Amino acid sequence: MFYRDGIVYRSSLLDGFDGIVHGFTSREGGVSTISHLASLNLTRNLGDTDGNVTANLGIFARAVSGDTMDASSLVTAHQIHSVRIRTVGPENRGEGSLRECGEDCDGFVTDRQGVMPVVRTADCVPILLCGTKADGSFVVAAVHAGWRGSAGGIAGAAVERMCELGCLRDTVKAAVGTHIRECCYEVRQDFIDAVSEMRDPGFAARHIRKSGSDGKYRADLCGMNVEILNGAGVDDSRIDISPFCTACDPDRFFSHRASGGKRGTMGAGIAIAGTGPADGCP
Repeated sequence: MFYRDGIVYRSSLLDGFDGIVHGFTSREGGVSTISHLASLNLTRNLGDTDGNVTANLGIFARAVSGDTMDASSLVTAHQIHSVRIRTVGPENRGEGSLRECGEDCDGFVTDRQGVMPVVRTADCVPILLCGTKADGSFVVAAVHAGWRGSAGGIAGAAVERMCELGCLRDTVKAAVGTHIRECCYEVRQDFIDAVSEMRDPGFAARHIRKSGSDGKYRADLCGMNVEILNGAGVDDSRIDISPFCTACDPDRFFSHRASGGKRGTMGAGIAIAGTGPADGCP
């Protein structure tokens, strides 16, 4: 279940990992004042001042971590709608928040403490994942899944990268944050063709359907990512899904579609904060 905690939304599923901090933002709680960016915009070059974005990143880090981390702990990247995932560590702290971004990607994985991978969205799907190794230590991941990343399987790729770091597959849990839902994500035939080519026609048919009284096609990005996660060994009982839609509620969430592209971005971050094993986790 998703619930609000101050200016962030958290997943009760990920709360089960004692020693992990995580959170998803809305557009509320920051210092940006331009109407289309107000108020917790987390991306530069959208019309905001660098000072505002830096301040917002600090607000975000403190809210997610319960005031134990700041902007220097964050790792962000230029997102390119790919399935590229980077493994990051302490040497990457501050990338995209206090210094230049590192290599372009759409996801991060780490097993190191004090590093908070962050992905930014404004309709695309943010996914945070956590699991444990045999010794009880953690592996976490943060993923930005646009339609290309969703169909391309970035969520499953994140699980595989976690397992490469020693994570036990049957411990992985995933929280799918607020994004544009099927109710608002109208698509055309070229979208269906592209997803069919990237995946297969059956996958496209399961997640792109005619709905509503207008008979237009709409895509279910959440369903795509849940199917991909299931295929990677994460069953439905270990997946938590935000009930909100960015385009349905653009006053609370940044939405590229609802705003015609004039908007800020939200953030989703996760970090290993504790020093002990994951007590009580499977």
